[in-house]
Amino acid sequence: MKAVILAGGKSSRMGQDKASMVLGEKYVIQHVIDNLSSVFEEVFISGNHTDYPNSKGIITDITIQKGPMGGIHSALEFCREDIFVCSCDMPFVSSGLIQDFLQKKVENKINVVRHGEKIYPVLGIYPLAVLGTLEETIKNENLRMTSFLQQQNAHYIDYDDGFETQLLNINTPENFRAAEIIINKNL
Repeated sequence: MKAVILAGGKSSRMGQDKASMVLGEKYVIQHVIDNLSSVFEEVFISGNHTDYPNSKGIITDITIQKGPMGGIHSALEFCREDIFVCSCDMPFVSSGLIQDFLQKKVENKINVVRHGEKIYPVLGIYPLAVLGTLEETIKNENLRMTSFLQQQNAHYIDYDDGFETQLLNINTPENFRAAEIIINKNL
């Protein structure tokens, strides 16, 4: 299985490319690359920027402006196998969480993380088998990930509050400040 970092968003709530922001001593996306590389041999970046740091390569979007669904579609089309996805703005997802997740997955289903009532559609496994359905869903402009997960009867892997820090998405300046506090505690 290949890992794919979803990095095609506009970062509109942040006001700048969040993947390229420096957190600690490296880019936010580099934290994600490092964490995934400790579990997966091949880590790709799905997005339309070409200046991201080291990874196996960049997967450009087949259809643009389709959000995470478009990135997952492009990655499945490119990899032609099941993929593990993680958003570029989740720098604290540990190799331990990933390995635990992989042990709890259900074969041939979409598997995503859930914490309490919050579903994380950009942290999980998407099987190649959903490629056709995903393509059709995008053509119909049904871009709500949670709706797609429900339609596909996704398997949710639950994590308790002990994992809350690892599930932090850096979407806003406030989220980034929270991430800086976390990273400074660990330095």
